[in-house]
Amino acid sequence: MDSNKTQMKVKKRNGTRQNRIRLLSRMNRGRLAGPSFLAGLSDALGEPIKSNAFVSLHETDTLLATFRQGYRAATDPRAVCYRKFFPQNEEGLVFRLASCMAERLSNEHGFFLTKLSEDCGAVDISVSKLLKHAASVIRFDGDSVSALSKDRKEGILIDRNPDDPEQTYEVTVWGGRWPLLALECE
Repeated sequence: MDSNKTQMKVKKRNGTRQNRIRLLSRMNRGRLAGPSFLAGLSDALGEPIKSNAFVSLHETDTLLATFRQGYRAATDPRAVCYRKFFPQNEEGLVFRLASCMAERLSNEHGFFLTKLSEDCGAVDISVSKLLKHAASVIRFDGDSVSALSKDRKEGILIDRNPDDPEQTYEVTVWGGRWPLLALECE
């Protein structure tokens, strides 16, 4: 019996140690990637973004999980959200929608989630700036703009899939307010 307790304690300690090692590894990768990430994001937005805009990796993990959960819920056909696919020849409509939402969310801050967020952290930023520069942010990140509101109840994904000419862009917006703004902007 005592042997089992000892084994469980060792496994727990090893699991905690492995988690710390993973976290330290992510932090090291983030430190290496952070400066070029900030330079690229600053270029995409046309203004400097400072390193204090990064949120902690622990908070980023929570934000990423919340974003994924919100997106999954929004893809349910019964969900109340805004979700639309745009073909390549309607690319201009995607960015007009983003620009319109940027105007209506002019005072809203949120979190920008990128491919590098897992290592660098999410970025605390003006949602309006992200949406206003959606095309350059998509080029910067590689294929999408992903953001959550500060209260984590609103979310937006503008995803570019260049391999599909019929559904090149997906715009999914969820929450209580943002989907209504997307409908107004359509």
